[in-house]
Amino acid sequence: MKKFTKAAVMFLTMALCLGMFATMALAGTLTMSGSTTVQPVAELLKGPFNMANPDVEVVIAGGGSGVGINDVAAGSVNIGNCSRNLKDTDPAGLVAYTIGYDAVVVVVNPLNPVQDLTKDQVTGIFTGAITNWSEVGGYDAPIFVNRRADSSGTMDFFKEKFIPEGQAIVDTAKIHDSNGLMLDAVATDANAVGFLSMGYLNMAVKGINIDGAVPALDNAKSGAYPYVRPLNMVTNGEATDLAKAFIDYAQSPEGQAIVSSQWIDL
Repeated sequence: MKKFTKAAVMFLTMALCLGMFATMALAGTLTMSGSTTVQPVAELLKGPFNMANPDVEVVIAGGGSGVGINDVAAGSVNIGNCSRNLKDTDPAGLVAYTIGYDAVVVVVNPLNPVQDLTKDQVTGIFTGAITNWSEVGGYDAPIFVNRRADSSGTMDFFKEKFIPEGQAIVDTAKIHDSNGLMLDAVATDANAVGFLSMGYLNMAVKGINIDGAVPALDNAKSGAYPYVRPLNMVTNGEATDLAKAFIDYAQSPEGQAIVSSQWIDL
């Protein structure tokens, strides 16, 4: 009986060691696509994840939240990155894992003297009710509206918060497929207005205060700036294998330290 017990203990010990080794020895290719808001978060997480798992190739593409949702549902990628909550109209069987939060900021060119708008004024500008910057305290100049594509999670969130039901963003708005393209458009046009992930905010554009709320990371974290939405990694069914390992890392204390450097941690 003692021999059997010792053998059983040895067997269990070896099994546990092999299981731990298998967990550490990840290998293969992990693919993800979707939100250009989640994309830079994933890129920052990729470096240290690869250092711990050198045999894993992580391939990250953009395209917008809608692209990520469709790709993961079709099995084209392991993870669909999405900067919004899942909708009833999304394909069935998807599971969203929140890895952090991000704020959406209305932006203008730094040469524009306008710094403060009310929420109603933002709505008026983007729906075409307000067409000249002089109507909101700026120069006598036309307002050139920029928006994201319909597949964008940032677009979904912006419409939810600023565009009332039954209204629409003005038809003349220039459409952009990414945060980066939106940033470039506003940075190079003194009369432009648009909206961005706070993670993209830099000196090339100016964030607008809305009803006195200043678009700063600390304010978004504290709730003083209210226009905050989730950053999700979506899988088709429960996350497994490499997708689970990456998401687990993103949600770990180490991963959250990276997220909190430019976004809002869990």
